[in-house]
Amino acid sequence: MNSMVFPKIDIDGMPKWDGDLAPLECIAIKDETHNVKSFTFRSKVDAWFEFLPGQHTTLFLNINDASVMRTYTIASSPTHHHAITITNKLLENGAVTNWMHKHLKVGDCIDALNIGGSFGIAFDQPRDKVLFMSGGSGITPMLSMSRYLIDLSIDLDIVFLHNAQTPRDLIAKDEIDFYEQHQSNFNRHYICDNADDDWPGERGLLSLTMLNNLVLDIIEREVYCCGPKAYMDNVKSILNEIGFDMAHYHQESFDIESSTAQQNMAEPDKFIAHEEGESIEVVEYNITLQETGKTIKCGSNTNILVAIQKEGIVTPFACSMGMCGTCRTKMIEGKVDMDAQGGLLKSHEAEGYILTCCSHPESDLVLEL
Repeated sequence: MNSMVFPKIDIDGMPKWDGDLAPLECIAIKDETHNVKSFTFRSKVDAWFEFLPGQHTTLFLNINDASVMRTYTIASSPTHHHAITITNKLLENGAVTNWMHKHLKVGDCIDALNIGGSFGIAFDQPRDKVLFMSGGSGITPMLSMSRYLIDLSIDLDIVFLHNAQTPRDLIAKDEIDFYEQHQSNFNRHYICDNADDDWPGERGLLSLTMLNNLVLDIIEREVYCCGPKAYMDNVKSILNEIGFDMAHYHQESFDIESSTAQQNMAEPDKFIAHEEGESIEVVEYNITLQETGKTIKCGSNTNILVAIQKEGIVTPFACSMGMCGTCRTKMIEGKVDMDAQGGLLKSHEAEGYILTCCSHPESDLVLEL
């Protein structure tokens, strides 16, 4: 008989987990819907997880002998120190998510980046009423925040509003229904794009009338929103129309469902250049892309990702803020000024890797691209 191994309860004697400490071991897989799964991980060595509800981590996987990275919001509560849960949805072109659904098994180990991200509960400006709004798999940060608030019995009036394509696409429905039944301060509303005649909830595109009917006191609430870009744009349009104070509106910084991190290709809709001070001298450097043999120009006031995209070269990126690690590449020669926001392991930085989205050249460069 195999002996059962329990994690240490006293976290004071354990290190805090980070990406350089140990891989993550998959310990549970749960079917949430017909195309959504939750994967629960623990550290391969005894360690505890510290993060804020709404933050994310980036997974490193080996698929068809290629190393790929994908960023996922942590859906579990920070009050559960010994494990984290990632919930993701099958996508038509989602190579990594689809691989996880088909091939990742309990007991498998994967590497991951440190936990990071700025989306989450506004602890510095709390209101006693909150509204969580989500579309599709954008529900994951809302689950983390709801679980956190309920675990700690924090006295907040919570309205949980979730949009899905059909009733069978409602993620964590049983859990959310349980909260409404047993928490006096928790109310939930589901909106489905398409539903049968016997569906008791709202249906169709979220509208001003619909939102006003479901959340009568929306003006008094702190609003958190996550979902496809079109969903979040619609929410902001409605809130602006009713005169909502947008200082109390928060949304995830990149599109969860159609994220370029899922597609592994760049979509350079707009370029974000380094802020140029009036007295800063701009120096132009040559950047050689080793694999393609191309050499491009990049000013010292422009991040490298922008320079690459301006040349029409497709390269992976997602958050454009140094958090997710998708744009990681190895620097063979040269020097950069990099402002990574948790998206790069210390060990990888020591090996010469940089994040192109937040690196500015300080010399000519040779990159492994």
